[in-house]
Amino acid sequence: ELFGAVEPILAELEEDGVLVWVLGSGPYPPGVVALQELLDAASEELEPEDVWQPQDMNDTCLYIFTSGTTGLPKAARVSHLKSIMCLSFYELVGASSRDVVYLALPLYHMAGSLLGILCTGATCVLKEKFSASQFWDDCRAEGVTVFQYIGELCRYLVNQPQRPGEREHGLRMAVGSGLRPDVWRSFLRRFGAIRIVETYGMTEGNVTFFNYTG
Repeated sequence: ELFGAVEPILAELEEDGVLVWVLGSGPYPPGVVALQELLDAASEELEPEDVWQPQDMNDTCLYIFTSGTTGLPKAARVSHLKSIMCLSFYELVGASSRDVVYLALPLYHMAGSLLGILCTGATCVLKEKFSASQFWDDCRAEGVTVFQYIGELCRYLVNQPQRPGEREHGLRMAVGSGLRPDVWRSFLRRFGAIRIVETYGMTEGNVTFFNYTG
């Protein structure tokens, strides 16, 4: 649905060596790669391991959307090594394959995809759009035990009108970034003894902080 925004500058992109891939039904002009046709034609069988196994773990695994340090949206390079390191994120904060992780973050960001989806075998509940009014009902219905947040999501929950049964849930841990101290305190007072693990990391950086102590 965003192709119309790119179409007027296709010639400029081609001159700059930028390849445009589109997912969705066409038709598309020459030079544009229609991914759906390729996916439909692709075999269900895995290629031999030597085809897809990276030669070097520092090679590019994927590009991911970030605003980075400049504040301008761009695709940041993520290596195979960094992707594998992200697999251990939830294990580091105390989650396991028995958990059910609630995720309403965009999957084109590192937090949503590489940290949220690549759990330690846990069940992942994907919410297309976060709803503060539906959150606790979702948690009860799906048996959610871990919530991955950005600070604003917790603020939305705290700002909701109080309801009966707000503490009747199985949520034991909230993990994320940007939770203000006042919202943190209000969140715990209102919703119970939930372990909060505040983290900070940069898609393009190589250092991550964890607040283990609460």
